[in-house]
Amino acid sequence: MQVKLASTAGFCMGVRLAMDKVLAIAEKGKGPVFTHGPLIHNRQAVEMLEGMGIRDLEACPNAPQCGTVLIRAHGVPKQVAESLHDRGFEVVDATCPRVLASQRRVERRAAEGYTVLIAGDKDHAEVDGLVSHGGDRCHVVSTPDEARSVACDEPVCLLAKTTFNEALYHEIAEALRERFPEVEVVQSICKATHERQEEVRQLATEVEAMVVVGGLHSANTTRLAELARATGTPTFHVETADDLDVEALAQFDHVGLTAGASTPNWVTRSVLMALEDIGRPVPLGEWMPWRAFAALTRSNFYSAIAASALTYASCHLAGIPTVHPVFPLVAFCYIFAVTTLNRVMLADGDERYMPPRVAFFRHHARPLLAISLLFCGGSLMGLQAIHAWRASVLVVLAYALGVAYSVRLVPTRLVSLFRYVRLKDLPASKDLFVALALMGVCVLAPWLHERMALTPAVVVACVFVFVLTFVKATIVDLADMQEDRLQGRETLPIVLGERRTRRHIATMTLTMVLVLAVATAVGWTPSLGWLLLGCLAYLLVSLWVFYDYIVGSDVVCTLVADGALLLSGALALVWAVLA
Repeated sequence: MQVKLASTAGFCMGVRLAMDKVLAIAEKGKGPVFTHGPLIHNRQAVEMLEGMGIRDLEACPNAPQCGTVLIRAHGVPKQVAESLHDRGFEVVDATCPRVLASQRRVERRAAEGYTVLIAGDKDHAEVDGLVSHGGDRCHVVSTPDEARSVACDEPVCLLAKTTFNEALYHEIAEALRERFPEVEVVQSICKATHERQEEVRQLATEVEAMVVVGGLHSANTTRLAELARATGTPTFHVETADDLDVEALAQFDHVGLTAGASTPNWVTRSVLMALEDIGRPVPLGEWMPWRAFAALTRSNFYSAIAASALTYASCHLAGIPTVHPVFPLVAFCYIFAVTTLNRVMLADGDERYMPPRVAFFRHHARPLLAISLLFCGGSLMGLQAIHAWRASVLVVLAYALGVAYSVRLVPTRLVSLFRYVRLKDLPASKDLFVALALMGVCVLAPWLHERMALTPAVVVACVFVFVLTFVKATIVDLADMQEDRLQGRETLPIVLGERRTRRHIATMTLTMVLVLAVATAVGWTPSLGWLLLGCLAYLLVSLWVFYDYIVGSDVVCTLVADGALLLSGALALVWAVLA
């Protein structure tokens, strides 16, 4: 089955901002954290939030009258916010900026004597909030007939709930113009909503069936499903991959896939992978390779092999005459052990609602931890066997830093005094620590063992490893943005945003191209430098040409990103044989 994924699928700006705010509050640990109503209409994300202690206040009748309450993106009626303040809660407003703009418009027009009509669904949280700002001068309409019959006086102002059906809104506006030619029609439908609705209409005409992923009670997701059905295309609205009607979908060869504004990316990914499996040939030759690749990438074996390849290449680039086999093995063990330990510590909650990679570590925690500890001890024993004492000290420090990444370093009673209580709390720390650790393990450890002078080649090799691994890790983070955000990891894409991150790492990669080319041209590094430019070019192509395809799957993204490290080892091997 061929699946076409909509480019607009996933979290909208308002949901993303609300998620960022509630996670930031929870990280401070200053008492209980609540949301007023489910933060988003998605069971998987809500389940993960509950695992972090973030609960829905309306679902907690015996909740203490203290702590922080976050107003979700839909907003709330004015009197609700006031009531929360009176009850002793600290209220944080995470109402979507576009909803806030509509609230201000309603309040202003009502004060000016307008009758304000709101196109939306009665009793919807956003609509209730809008009505509260207009009082008696507000009326809700949901169809053109209601617009023709609603009792109101001029002047009249019409605006819509931000996720309202755009075509229906135009019909309501035309019906009002028949009664009130001077009616003010406000374009309040969110641009993201407009883009999603337009894309789903177009996509539905290009495929044989549509799958819409999102909460069954989510208004914007339901709207997408309705629009897809309106084109005559068979449409399936599902919350998770488990809800797919495999038998019904098996008859289609081309299927479109989109997701609501409150659907996490990993949920959409799992549905995408399940759809691609439908109708696949049963023979093992077709089925096993993908499953094997998925297991290798999610268990970190693939990344560990890539680190070994990078160690081999960087040692040659640094001018180390002989690359002892222990050092690529140490890099392999380090990446596997440290990454596994950190991911197991983060894998909390119900496996059904976890991202695929996190669920993998939760399900296989014990064997993976046992293998990690075995690798950790084995790598240190290997260094001792070749009497690499100075390198051993550096590797032990690298292990200590890696293990400490997710460990709380501040006593519980002092948590409220510090903004950052773990290394992972530092903004964009994950990719920086990974790059620094690999620089030490791949280049500095072998260099210390050889007792060489600090040459320009060693410095260039260190910078090359740092840039290559930092860019590689950031590309993976671009695919994991929503997973990281829900787990409280402040990676570079979360701090800077997707577009700025891509520009920054592209600039970093191009700068490294220049540095490596100049260093090789003037003889600071071996001629291998010319070949290793291919690794940097590979990353640039991945980042800009194949980016949309890469980030659609955590497995594909890891395969592609770590491919740059594997390529460096392959090029170094070719160079060593031919030199």
